[in-house]
Amino acid sequence: MQEKTDRRILRTRHQLRDVLLDLAMQMPLESVTVKILTEHAGLNRGTFYLHYQDIHDFHEQLKNDILEEFHAIIKKLSHPIGSHQSIMDPPSGYVRPFEYVLEQKRFFQVFMGSTGDNVFSLQLTELLKKQFLHAYLLQHKQIKLSDVPDKQYYLFAYLASAYVGTMQFWIQQDFQLLPTEMAILFSQISRLGSAHVRF
Repeated sequence: MQEKTDRRILRTRHQLRDVLLDLAMQMPLESVTVKILTEHAGLNRGTFYLHYQDIHDFHEQLKNDILEEFHAIIKKLSHPIGSHQSIMDPPSGYVRPFEYVLEQKRFFQVFMGSTGDNVFSLQLTELLKKQFLHAYLLQHKQIKLSDVPDKQYYLFAYLASAYVGTMQFWIQQDFQLLPTEMAILFSQISRLGSAHVRF
């Protein structure tokens, strides 16, 4: 019985999410009210409030779900120490984040498109900064958190901002390049520097 209830809850949440993204592709996200959302989903408002406090809580939970899934993927981003992996043949861990964004394209078009949610982009940037720090500490086991050089944090901020900015441009260009091409491009820029990249 519990499993049936859980499946029904998941089905309702997925339905609301799909309808929200459909509507947000047609009108500004902030114009989608609980009334409009539930009418298009064929649900009553009471059902919505069983799951969420209000429309903002719904947005936050939706964003948090995506951030958690994205975080599970980017844990595999860093190269092992001494890796000579070819830039033109990036490891799957570098390609997977772009594949995930493409799989969730409607969400990212709504929340990171030209009229997207700046807060989500900042949350994604913070997530990447923390992951870069985590990877750095794994690779430098002799260094304590308190001993990480200040300038290293600037590097993390630069890389995270560049990554999110590049991804946002890709989304706004309607996914013009393939995920593998995006991984190669970001690897070229981050490892060679913009002055040495030629197309």
